[in-house]
Amino acid sequence: MNETAASAQPTASSKGSAVRQRLDRLEGYLREDPQNQALLIDAFETALRCGEWSRAQFHLRHGQALQTEALAWQLREGDYWLAQRNHAQARLVLEALLDSPNPPPGFADVVLHNLAYIDLRGGNFVDCVTRLAARMTPAPASGPGAASASEAMGAAESALQQLWLRALHHAGELERACAWASSAEQAHSLDSQAAGVASLAALDAGQMEMAQRWSALALSGGQSMEALVTQASIALAARDAGRARQLADAALQINPGDGRAWSARAFAQLLAGALPAARDDFSRALQAMPEHIGTWHGQGWTQLLQKDFAAAQASFETALSLDRNFAESHGGLAVVLALRQQAHAAQEHIERALRLDSSNLSGRYAQALLNGEVKDSQTLQRLAKRLLGNRAAPLGGQMADLIAPGTDGFDAKTQPPAD
Repeated sequence: MNETAASAQPTASSKGSAVRQRLDRLEGYLREDPQNQALLIDAFETALRCGEWSRAQFHLRHGQALQTEALAWQLREGDYWLAQRNHAQARLVLEALLDSPNPPPGFADVVLHNLAYIDLRGGNFVDCVTRLAARMTPAPASGPGAASASEAMGAAESALQQLWLRALHHAGELERACAWASSAEQAHSLDSQAAGVASLAALDAGQMEMAQRWSALALSGGQSMEALVTQASIALAARDAGRARQLADAALQINPGDGRAWSARAFAQLLAGALPAARDDFSRALQAMPEHIGTWHGQGWTQLLQKDFAAAQASFETALSLDRNFAESHGGLAVVLALRQQAHAAQEHIERALRLDSSNLSGRYAQALLNGEVKDSQTLQRLAKRLLGNRAAPLGGQMADLIAPGTDGFDAKTQPPAD
């Protein structure tokens, strides 16, 4: 277990105990004043926070039986099912609220958000974008003199912005996400936490200046997991492995299961030459996001540097199965096959890599291996510098930096097994 996650466990446990103690107190007050709506709502929400489903259901039914604020309690029934990840039941409750007559202010936005959230959690990213598009386009506007978006907007608007940008990001609509966030920023209406989400989309779109600006905006307003991952990736691009790991660890404090944070941490370990730790972190990242091709590449190169050629081959083959038109997957696999002395198969992947991208780096490197240009560790380092140059590695840094002397494992004494 990662030391960050381990150190967070006692804190989470103590928080859970404190929430249950609060629930006990609230229920004591309710026994004295059972008609108190504020106490009832507080008890219901507190029960949800600590996973006391039966107690939450009791307070929910109590609130519904009072027959006051009926719509609000129906909406809370959706929250009850959402908290238990029973999305099918939550959807039934929420869809029944779509045509509610004369809803209170903000009610429709909350229903819309929760239904779109169910789409997102179910992996239906295009459906989520479609559901939100009419509400979120164009970007919200506020006066040019607004001090900050977060001060002016309500919780529902903030949540909608974050969900909208996450949906666009997951749907692969990176340019649309960046354009929307830029428009909202110019209108002084970009929520600070939404800016963190936008920063990760900008990073993946190669818009580094936007990624830097929006991640800084997000972190100026508090903690943001996405902004920390973005900042970690920027640190990797600057080849600052220590800062990259520090930022990734901070992101994992917020969400210990986030795949992008584990991937950033893994690349930081790889950049630092800590190969066993990098391999462990890549494995954690891929458990969370098994379809992230760049992370499969990172794991493959780590395994190559450890001379675990069979495992490296499996990693690049998995990346290739996710997208057969990705030149770097063919090139990485070609390197493995060349090192395993499977010249014919290596040549096939070299040719495919170079057809897809004539400047493909790993394909050229594999060709150099077949041609015998790589003879020792120093030659490897020089070749890496020549071929890879300043080309970016996944999540930042330079590919040549990942093949540092003392970690490459491909010196003149290395004789990979022939198959």
